[in-house]
Amino acid sequence: MIFEFLKQWRRGRLRARPFPKEWLTLIQRHVVFFHKLSAGDRAELLGHIQVFLAEKRFEGCGGFAITDEVRVTIAAQACLLLLHRRTDYFPGLLTILVYPLTYMVEEKRQVGEHVWEEGTVSRLGETGRRMGSLVLAWGAVKHGAADP
Repeated sequence: MIFEFLKQWRRGRLRARPFPKEWLTLIQRHVVFFHKLSAGDRAELLGHIQVFLAEKRFEGCGGFAITDEVRVTIAAQACLLLLHRRTDYFPGLLTILVYPLTYMVEEKRQVGEHVWEEGTVSRLGETGRRMGSLVLAWGAVKHGAADP
């Protein structure tokens, strides 16, 4: 019980902090839906983004460098799902793995009762393959933020 209280207290403090101007500029430039939100929804979203970024780890894959643009754009899109909800900020999600573009995965899939197919498949993102992680292709994320 005390841990839950401390977690909520810490999150309240994070949401109450002034939102970094550099991050706001990135959101206004790259996340089209932000401009369509009411002032109240924008404020709520920015608070959620601060908590999300404090609690989640980002890792670049395939030589991709994680920048504030990457972190803030992904956080804005994820936190849009949290508006007007009591939330625990995706508690099963610890790490966001980001590839620059489409990435390849070896896959086995059943195509018949006793028939399996193996091969390489391109992906734009996925979850569930590794516990606690989400895998994204930055090109797809950026496109989605620009054209929701």
